[in-house]
Amino acid sequence: LILKPHPRKQKWKNHFMKQKPEPKPGTPLDIVFESELNQPGAHYLKATVYDCDDGILITSQTSPALGRQFLNRKVVVTFLTRKGSRTVRFGFAGLLYELVLDYAMSSNKKAEALLIKKLHRPEPMDFRMYFRITPPYEGDLSLFQDEKKVGLMDISLGGVKFIYPLNHAFLPGQAVKFKLLIGDEVFDVDGIVRQVRRPDTAASGARMQHVSIEFRHYDKKMEASLGRAIMAIERSLLTKGTM
Repeated sequence: LILKPHPRKQKWKNHFMKQKPEPKPGTPLDIVFESELNQPGAHYLKATVYDCDDGILITSQTSPALGRQFLNRKVVVTFLTRKGSRTVRFGFAGLLYELVLDYAMSSNKKAEALLIKKLHRPEPMDFRMYFRITPPYEGDLSLFQDEKKVGLMDISLGGVKFIYPLNHAFLPGQAVKFKLLIGDEVFDVDGIVRQVRRPDTAASGARMQHVSIEFRHYDKKMEASLGRAIMAIERSLLTKGTM
Protein backbone atom coordinates (compact mmCIF):
# COMPACT_ATOMS: atom_id res chain seq x y z
CA LEU A 1 0.00 0.00 0.00
CA ILE A 2 1.44 3.38 -1.06
CA LEU A 3 0.09 6.42 0.75
CA LYS A 4 0.31 9.72 -1.08
CA PRO A 5 0.14 12.99 0.85
CA HIS A 6 -2.95 15.12 0.38
CA PRO A 7 -2.20 17.85 -2.22
CA ARG A 8 -3.03 20.65 0.24
CA LYS A 9 -0.80 19.17 2.92
CA GLN A 10 2.04 18.69 0.43
CA LYS A 11 1.63 22.27 -0.80
CA TRP A 12 1.75 23.57 2.78
CA LYS A 13 4.83 21.45 3.51
CA ASN A 14 6.61 22.74 0.42
CA HIS A 15 5.76 26.32 1.40
CA PHE A 16 7.05 25.71 4.94
CA MET A 17 10.29 24.21 3.64
CA LYS A 18 10.85 27.22 1.40
CA GLN A 19 10.60 29.49 4.43
CA LYS A 20 13.55 27.68 6.05
CA PRO A 21 16.67 28.60 4.06
CA GLU A 22 19.63 26.25 4.22
CA PRO A 23 23.28 27.36 3.98
CA LYS A 24 24.67 26.73 0.50
CA PRO A 25 28.28 26.03 -0.56
CA GLY A 26 30.26 29.23 -0.15
CA THR A 27 28.00 30.64 2.61
CA PRO A 28 30.01 32.36 5.41
CA LEU A 29 29.19 30.99 8.87
CA ASP A 30 29.51 32.34 12.39
CA ILE A 31 29.90 29.61 15.02
CA VAL A 32 29.89 29.80 18.82
CA PHE A 33 29.97 27.02 21.40
CA GLU A 34 26.45 26.56 22.80
CA SER A 35 27.74 26.51 26.39
CA GLU A 36 29.36 29.93 25.87
CA LEU A 37 26.39 31.79 24.42
CA ASN A 38 25.73 33.84 27.54
CA GLN A 39 29.31 33.88 28.80
CA PRO A 40 31.84 36.71 28.56
CA GLY A 41 34.95 35.73 26.62
CA ALA A 42 32.99 33.35 24.35
CA HIS A 43 34.88 31.95 21.36
CA TYR A 44 33.50 33.21 18.03
CA LEU A 45 34.57 31.15 15.03
CA LYS A 46 34.25 31.74 11.30
CA ALA A 47 33.99 29.13 8.56
CA THR A 48 32.68 28.64 5.03
CA VAL A 49 30.28 25.96 3.80
CA TYR A 50 31.87 23.34 1.51
CA ASP A 51 28.83 21.08 1.11
CA CYS A 52 25.65 20.13 2.91
CA ASP A 53 22.80 17.63 2.97
CA ASP A 54 19.80 17.03 5.22
CA GLY A 55 21.83 15.99 8.24
CA ILE A 56 25.50 16.97 7.88
CA LEU A 57 27.11 20.31 7.12
CA ILE A 58 30.67 20.18 5.74
CA THR A 59 32.62 23.36 6.38
CA SER A 60 36.14 24.68 6.11
CA GLN A 61 38.38 24.48 9.13
CA THR A 62 37.30 27.27 11.45
CA SER A 63 39.23 30.43 12.21
CA PRO A 64 40.64 30.12 14.83
CA ALA A 65 41.22 26.42 14.03
CA LEU A 66 39.69 23.63 16.12
CA GLY A 67 41.41 20.36 17.04
CA ARG A 68 39.89 16.93 17.62
CA GLN A 69 39.56 17.67 21.34
CA PHE A 70 36.56 19.84 20.48
CA LEU A 71 34.60 17.05 18.77
CA ASN A 72 31.21 16.12 20.25
CA ARG A 73 30.66 19.64 21.58
CA LYS A 74 27.45 21.46 20.75
CA VAL A 75 27.63 24.70 18.79
CA VAL A 76 25.26 27.30 17.40
CA VAL A 77 25.80 27.90 13.68
CA THR A 78 24.38 31.06 12.10
CA PHE A 79 24.38 32.63 8.65
CA LEU A 80 22.84 35.61 6.87
CA THR A 81 20.31 35.26 4.06
CA ARG A 82 18.03 37.51 2.05
CA LYS A 83 14.26 37.44 2.66
CA GLY A 84 12.79 39.82 0.13
CA SER A 85 14.37 43.20 0.78
CA ARG A 86 15.58 42.22 4.27
CA THR A 87 18.75 40.56 5.51
CA VAL A 88 17.87 37.95 8.15
CA ARG A 89 20.08 35.82 10.37
CA PHE A 90 19.17 32.14 10.65
CA GLY A 91 20.78 29.60 12.93
CA PHE A 92 20.64 26.06 14.23
CA ALA A 93 22.19 23.93 16.94
CA GLY A 94 24.81 21.47 15.76
CA LEU A 95 27.28 18.88 16.99
CA LEU A 96 30.97 18.96 16.03
CA TYR A 97 30.93 15.49 14.53
CA GLU A 98 34.24 14.89 12.76
CA LEU A 99 37.44 16.58 11.58
CA VAL A 100 38.65 15.46 8.15
CA LEU A 101 42.29 16.27 7.41
CA ASP A 102 42.19 15.53 3.67
CA TYR A 103 38.75 16.50 2.39
CA ALA A 104 38.76 16.41 -1.43
CA MET A 105 37.91 19.89 -2.69
CA SER A 106 38.66 18.77 -6.23
CA SER A 107 40.63 16.04 -7.99
CA ASN A 108 43.94 17.71 -7.12
CA LYS A 109 43.15 19.80 -4.06
CA LYS A 110 42.57 18.69 -0.48
CA ALA A 111 41.90 20.68 2.69
CA GLU A 112 40.89 20.27 6.31
CA ALA A 113 37.13 20.13 6.79
CA LEU A 114 34.78 20.06 9.76
CA LEU A 115 31.63 17.93 9.79
CA ILE A 116 28.76 19.41 11.81
CA LYS A 117 25.68 17.30 12.51
CA LYS A 118 22.58 19.51 12.34
CA LEU A 119 20.31 18.99 15.35
CA HIS A 120 17.37 20.91 13.88
CA ARG A 121 16.45 23.00 10.86
CA PRO A 122 17.57 26.64 10.69
CA GLU A 123 15.33 29.13 12.49
CA PRO A 124 15.34 32.94 12.49
CA MET A 125 17.32 34.13 15.46
CA ASP A 126 18.59 37.33 17.02
CA PHE A 127 22.29 36.61 17.28
CA ARG A 128 23.22 40.26 17.80
CA MET A 129 23.52 39.76 21.56
CA TYR A 130 26.46 37.41 20.97
CA PHE A 131 27.60 38.16 17.43
CA ARG A 132 30.47 40.64 17.43
CA ILE A 133 31.05 42.94 14.50
CA THR A 134 33.98 45.23 13.72
CA PRO A 135 32.64 48.71 12.99
CA PRO A 136 34.43 50.91 10.43
CA TYR A 137 36.61 53.56 12.06
CA GLU A 138 34.71 56.46 10.48
CA GLY A 139 31.29 54.87 11.00
CA ASP A 140 28.33 55.80 13.21
CA LEU A 141 29.60 53.89 16.27
CA SER A 142 32.14 55.44 18.65
CA LEU A 143 33.07 54.72 22.27
CA PHE A 144 34.60 57.33 24.61
CA GLN A 145 36.37 56.82 27.92
CA ASP A 146 37.20 60.00 29.86
CA GLU A 147 36.23 61.97 26.72
CA LYS A 148 38.89 60.10 24.72
CA LYS A 149 37.80 58.02 21.73
CA VAL A 150 38.93 54.40 22.08
CA GLY A 151 39.91 52.04 19.26
CA LEU A 152 36.94 49.69 18.82
CA MET A 153 37.91 46.13 17.89
CA ASP A 154 34.39 44.67 17.95
CA ILE A 155 30.99 45.30 19.52
CA SER A 156 27.77 43.39 20.15
CA LEU A 157 24.61 44.03 22.15
CA GLY A 158 26.29 42.26 25.03
CA GLY A 159 29.62 44.06 25.17
CA VAL A 160 32.62 45.58 23.47
CA LYS A 161 36.35 44.99 22.95
CA PHE A 162 38.73 47.89 22.41
CA ILE A 163 42.38 48.95 22.40
CA TYR A 164 43.63 51.40 25.02
CA PRO A 165 47.06 52.66 26.13
CA LEU A 166 48.63 50.97 29.14
CA ASN A 167 48.78 54.25 31.07
CA HIS A 168 45.21 53.51 32.23
CA ALA A 169 44.90 50.37 34.35
CA PHE A 170 41.86 48.18 33.66
CA LEU A 171 41.32 45.22 36.01
CA PRO A 172 38.99 42.20 35.56
CA GLY A 173 35.80 42.72 37.58
CA GLN A 174 36.22 46.51 37.63
CA ALA A 175 33.11 48.64 37.07
CA VAL A 176 33.59 51.16 34.27
CA LYS A 177 31.59 53.95 32.61
CA PHE A 178 31.70 55.01 28.97
CA LYS A 179 29.82 57.15 26.49
CA LEU A 180 28.59 55.37 23.39
CA LEU A 181 27.92 57.52 20.34
CA ILE A 182 25.45 55.98 17.85
CA GLY A 183 24.81 58.40 15.00
CA ASP A 184 23.64 61.59 16.69
CA GLU A 185 22.65 59.85 19.94
CA VAL A 186 24.85 59.66 23.03
CA PHE A 187 24.32 56.98 25.70
CA ASP A 188 25.92 56.56 29.12
CA VAL A 189 27.16 52.99 29.35
CA ASP A 190 27.89 51.02 32.53
CA GLY A 191 30.01 47.94 32.17
CA ILE A 192 32.19 45.34 33.88
CA VAL A 193 35.73 44.54 32.74
CA ARG A 194 35.82 40.85 31.85
CA GLN A 195 39.23 40.39 30.28
CA VAL A 196 42.42 42.39 29.83
CA ARG A 197 45.21 41.30 27.48
CA ARG A 198 48.44 43.23 27.43
CA PRO A 199 50.54 42.54 24.33
CA ASP A 200 54.24 43.41 24.50
CA THR A 201 53.91 45.91 21.68
CA ALA A 202 51.27 47.05 19.25
CA ALA A 203 51.86 47.39 15.51
CA SER A 204 52.53 51.10 15.96
CA GLY A 205 55.22 50.38 18.55
CA ALA A 206 53.20 51.87 21.43
CA ARG A 207 52.37 49.69 24.39
CA MET A 208 48.66 48.91 24.29
CA GLN A 209 46.12 46.65 26.00
CA HIS A 210 43.04 44.84 24.70
CA VAL A 211 40.06 45.27 27.04
CA SER A 212 36.79 43.30 26.92
CA ILE A 213 33.74 44.85 28.58
CA GLU A 214 30.35 43.33 29.37
CA PHE A 215 27.53 45.87 29.23
CA ARG A 216 25.34 46.31 32.33
CA HIS A 217 22.12 48.22 33.09
CA TYR A 218 20.78 48.24 29.55
CA ASP A 219 18.10 50.68 28.53
CA LYS A 220 15.72 49.76 25.73
CA LYS A 221 16.44 52.85 23.63
CA MET A 222 20.16 52.13 23.56
CA GLU A 223 19.57 48.45 22.79
CA ALA A 224 17.30 49.34 19.87
CA SER A 225 19.74 51.94 18.46
CA LEU A 226 22.77 49.65 18.81
CA GLY A 227 20.85 46.74 17.30
CA ARG A 228 19.94 48.81 14.24
CA ALA A 229 23.54 49.99 13.88
CA ILE A 230 24.90 46.43 14.06
CA MET A 231 22.41 45.22 11.45
CA ALA A 232 23.31 48.16 9.18
CA ILE A 233 27.01 47.25 9.40
CA GLU A 234 26.19 43.59 8.69
CA ARG A 235 24.20 44.54 5.59
CA SER A 236 26.99 46.83 4.38
CA LEU A 237 29.66 44.16 4.81
CA LEU A 238 27.42 41.57 3.15
CA THR A 239 26.85 43.86 0.16
CA LYS A 240 30.59 44.49 -0.18
CA GLY A 241 31.30 40.75 0.06
CA THR A 242 33.63 41.23 3.05
CA MET A 243 31.55 39.15 5.46
